[in-house]
Amino acid sequence: MASPFDPFDASFDDDFSSARTIASKMSKTSKASKSSNKRRTTTKSPALEVVQEGPSSPRALPPRLVVKLALYEDISSTAIVDPNGEGGSLSQILIEGKIMAQVESSNALKSTPFSLALSGPMVSLATIKCNKHSALEDEDASVGGTIGTVRWKVNVPKSITTLTDILSYSINVRTQNMPILVQAKTALVKTKTCRISVQIRSNLSNIGDLTNFTIVVAIPPTTLLANTLTITRGDHGVWDSNKRIISWKIGALNHGESCLVSAEAEVSESIVQVMHENPFNPNRAEDRIKCPVIVRFESEVDQVSDLEMRVGELGGVPATIMEGGQVRSYRMLHRVAN
Repeated sequence: MASPFDPFDASFDDDFSSARTIASKMSKTSKASKSSNKRRTTTKSPALEVVQEGPSSPRALPPRLVVKLALYEDISSTAIVDPNGEGGSLSQILIEGKIMAQVESSNALKSTPFSLALSGPMVSLATIKCNKHSALEDEDASVGGTIGTVRWKVNVPKSITTLTDILSYSINVRTQNMPILVQAKTALVKTKTCRISVQIRSNLSNIGDLTNFTIVVAIPPTTLLANTLTITRGDHGVWDSNKRIISWKIGALNHGESCLVSAEAEVSESIVQVMHENPFNPNRAEDRIKCPVIVRFESEVDQVSDLEMRVGELGGVPATIMEGGQVRSYRMLHRVAN
C-alpha cells in the first residue's frame, strides 16, 4: 500500500533534488547543443582551397587559353619573263608579313605561355623575327607530318587584351601562284592611233573577292601624244595630264571575274618614223610603245604566302589550348611592263 503524501518527508526531497539535478544537466546539454548549432550556423565558411594531401585529393585544373590569330601581308610584286621560256605567268614577289595574337585566359593572376607552329613550303624561305612576346622553341625537319615546321614559344602579358604583334617575316620568291592574272597590250589600230588595253582576272583559287581594286597605266612622253588621249573602256577612268597616268578605280573584283580597261592616243613622230621604216612589220613600232601598268588591291579573307599557323600546349606547361579563330588579310601592289 502506497505511503501517504508527506511534504516533510526527507526521501521526497532527495527524489526531487535528483530530478532537479537531471533536469539541470539536460538544460545545460540542450543550451550547449543550441550554442554549438548557432556557432555552426553563423560561422563563415573559409575560401575553398584545393589541398593535395594524397592520391585521392582533388587537383587544380590547368588554365584554359583561347587564342585568336591574325596574319597580315604587305606584298610588292613584278611580272617577269619566264627564264625557262615556257611562256607562263611568273612574278617576283616580296612579302612583308606579321602574325598577331589575342589571348583570353582563365587564370586571372598570370599569363600562360603556349606554342605557335608555322609550317608550309615557304617556311624554309622565310626570314622570321620574334618580338619581346615570343622566342624560338624548336625547329624540326618534320613535325606532325609537315615538312619545315618551326615552333615558337609565345607569352602575351595579362595587361594586353587586344591583338598584339608576336612575329614578323619576310619572303622573297618567284611564283606562278598569283591572286590575279594580268594581260597588258599595246596595238596600232589605225594609221597613227595606238590602243592600250589591260585585262585582269581574279584567280579561281582566291578566297573571297578583291577590294579597293585600282588600275594605273603610265603614258610615256616619247611615244604617245597626251593631248590626244581618250579613255575608251572602263568606268571611273581618270586621266591626269600632269602625272601622265590613267587611273581606273574598279572597287571590288569578285571572285573568278575579270575586268577590261582601255584607252587610245595618237603616236609621236618617232613612232611614225619607225612605221615608215617598217611598213610590213607593225610589231617594230608596237614594241617601242611601253606603258607600265600598276595594279593595287586588297583582300580581307586571304593570304599570298602558304604559311599555316596552329597553336598548342607548350612542353612542361600544362594548359588547355583552344583556337579562337584565324583572320588573314593582305595588300598587294603588282607591276607589269607590257
